[in-house]
Amino acid sequence: MKSRGVERLLRLLLVLLGIGIGLAVCQLGLQWYRLANDSVMPAWVPAAGYIGMGLLGGLVFLLLSGRLLRRLREISGAMQKSIDKMPLNQVMSAVLGLILGLIVAALLRSVLAFLGNSMATMMASAILYVSLGALGYNVGKRRSREFLMMITRLSGVREKRKTVRHGYASRKFLDTSAVIDGRIAGLLRTGILEGEVVLAQYVIDEMQSLADSSDPRTREKGLRGLEILRRLQEENLVTVDPGDDDSTRDVDVKLMRAARDCGGTVITTDATLQKAAAVSGVRTVNIHALAEALRPAVTEGTSLTVFIEREGRENGQGIGHLPDGTMVVVENGKEKIGEEVQVTVTAVRQTSGGRMVFAKR
Repeated sequence: MKSRGVERLLRLLLVLLGIGIGLAVCQLGLQWYRLANDSVMPAWVPAAGYIGMGLLGGLVFLLLSGRLLRRLREISGAMQKSIDKMPLNQVMSAVLGLILGLIVAALLRSVLAFLGNSMATMMASAILYVSLGALGYNVGKRRSREFLMMITRLSGVREKRKTVRHGYASRKFLDTSAVIDGRIAGLLRTGILEGEVVLAQYVIDEMQSLADSSDPRTREKGLRGLEILRRLQEENLVTVDPGDDDSTRDVDVKLMRAARDCGGTVITTDATLQKAAAVSGVRTVNIHALAEALRPAVTEGTSLTVFIEREGRENGQGIGHLPDGTMVVVENGKEKIGEEVQVTVTAVRQTSGGRMVFAKR
């Protein structure tokens, strides 16, 4: 597209296209004239009409060729960027969808052939090829996993169930809440999560926007997330994916689409995202639920040793944390701030943000 020779060739093709459209319009006009008038048309009229309309169509497209070529370059660049961001299985399914769409358009074109080769049937055929080809491409792109499974079943090839390490089928996508939570670093160091752990660039951008927020709490979360991300990158525990989905600005939607397209999993602490992913058929791992499953049982009457960090909301309360991060609210613990105390659990409450333990000295 950047070569002058290619650009001249494209200009020539556009001029020829304009001439062809001009001739087609002239032919259509002559047909309408013959249907509307019974008088014999002079022989020079069709010749002059074809020459005039051909030259006019070619001139119009020559004048518009610069703008058309710029638009063509923009579309070509956008398509190239979109394809570069797509995993191989998604590219294959999109191409197969395009081919199937064109095959269906060709079958329908054979039906239109019975109506003759008029201008209307030619336009209808062009619309069929463009619309069904685009539809097949988009369906194949969005439903790559299901599409390839259908093709393999129809071809008689048994689908391989084995997940390849670090393959697209085993990708794990971290969302912003999972990074800010902090426990993901220790979880990745254990090696329990197989496959490639991916951090999308738009998630990093969201953490940067949080770090630039005017709200102190939001800014603290963003800075904490960026610090955790730095440590994860230094230890080579995550892979940064520069790909993006320009069709939406919602980070959660982008994550779910990326995971769905490659059969991956979203790692999060956001219960709302987890519910939305379940509706969309996307697998998720909630760090809160995982920690809850691995957490040692704490029941009423259990004795614990807790370091009192600060005072609570209610009068006389002290706040501490268990080693796994569980908050412990200690009755009459305010006077022991900065000390370790022996407490007895009086109640355990499960909240959307995790578990809370209430105790007394």
